[in-house]
This record gives sequence, structure tokens and C-alpha cells, in this order.
Amino acid sequence: MKLLLPMALAWTLAAQPAMNDPAAIERGKQTYLGSCAGCHGATGEGGRGPNLRDGKLIRRSNDQQVFQTVQKGVPGSDMPGSPLPEDQVWAVVAYVRALGAPASSMAVAGDKVHGERVYRAAGCANCHAINGQGGALGPDLTNIGGTRSYGLLRESVEKPGERLAAGFQPATVTTRDGRTVAGMVKNHTNYNLQLVDKSGELHLFQAADLADVRFTMKSPMPEGYAAKLGKEDMTDLLAYLSGLSVRPAIRGARTR
Repeated sequence: MKLLLPMALAWTLAAQPAMNDPAAIERGKQTYLGSCAGCHGATGEGGRGPNLRDGKLIRRSNDQQVFQTVQKGVPGSDMPGSPLPEDQVWAVVAYVRALGAPASSMAVAGDKVHGERVYRAAGCANCHAINGQGGALGPDLTNIGGTRSYGLLRESVEKPGERLAAGFQPATVTTRDGRTVAGMVKNHTNYNLQLVDKSGELHLFQAADLADVRFTMKSPMPEGYAAKLGKEDMTDLLAYLSGLSVRPAIRGARTR
């Protein structure tokens, strides 16, 4: 006797092989680059179509909704339907989902234990803190794998100047009495400015006491880590960072 499954359950079972499967995600990436990147950008950053990388559009949709959008398109918009077979559509869904999914929820290649040793040897702890241990100049990494996608983690290490994290705008402040302090601006209004220096000390300046404030878009994080570390060490470092999350991943579970 043939068992008929509800459509939603059938979709769920069809999606399972692709979701969080590195091979399916890579296949989806290649299809995406050939069919979707023209409107959504090569890395999902948006363009003619919406941002798929760090926007809310994908995060608030379940897998079936994303599948239907890719397969059927969006009536009344520039988003067409896709003639691709279902397995290829699911691979695209898996890739699009992976673009913005927290790194801690993904299957990531690399040795996390060795990655931690790479982290220490590279001097990352001089500027970054994990569980209260380390420097204060750079962003706290305690939950970085739970809040950043794998792609954004890789970009942060390989191209630290690509985008600056909120609260980490480098600046040099000169006061009217001749003091100069350099560090990261945590807050800046018409009335005052808060800045953390390299030692981790917080400075509060009143606007009336400032003679000059010079901002820079250059990240204090050194460039060239990809070449310096090599492919294997970089993969392991990213695996370690991806696993940093205050909420342990539930194996085998997935939000739908």
C-alpha cells in the first residue's frame, strides 16, 4: 500500500538531505552564482534583489517558504520562478540559509582544538576576549559563533577592514588641555564621547572639552592573516571561532 504524506512533511523529508550538508551547500552555491547572483549579489549582499546575507528576510522564513520563493518566484515582483529540479532548488535553499545562519549551527570543516592553539599563537587574545579572558580593544568573541555566519567570520579574519563592527570605530581624541588618547569609540553624541584605549580603560569626554576628534575607517586588526597562517591553520581557526557560542548547538535539531 502506498503511503501518502502531507505536503509539509514531504517537503521536510526532501529538505533534510540538503540542509546543513556541506556538499549540498557547495552545489547550491554554484547554482546560486549562475542563477541568482545577478540580482542578489555574489555573496548575497543584495543589489537589485534583497540582501540574503545578513537581512531579516531569510531569518524570519522557514525552509519551505524559502523553497517556494525560489521555485515559484514572487508574483508582482522581479523575482521569477525557477525551472530547476527540486533537489537543486533545495541545494540553493541550503546555501541561502547558510549565508546568514550562525556559524555554530553549521557543519564546519577543521580541527577546533588545533584552531584554539592557532588563535593563541597568532596573538588574537591580545585584543579579543573569550569568557572574560583577553584584551578589550577588539570585539568580545565569547558568542561570536552564535551571532556571526561562517562567511562573515572568514571575512572578518581575512579582510578585517571590509566592515567595522558597531562600537569599534577607531579614533584619536585630542582635548583642549593637550591630551591625546587613541582607541575605539563606544558611543558618540553631540554632548560627549566614550572611548576605550588599548589598555581597556574607558574614557568619557565632554564635547566642550574636545579640541579634535579624528576617525579612521581602517581596522586596527592586521591584514594578511590568510597568507600568514596558511590554508589549514585558517580552516582550523575558523572552526574554533565557529564553535564559540553561549548556547550549545542541539545536534540533529533544526528550526523550521
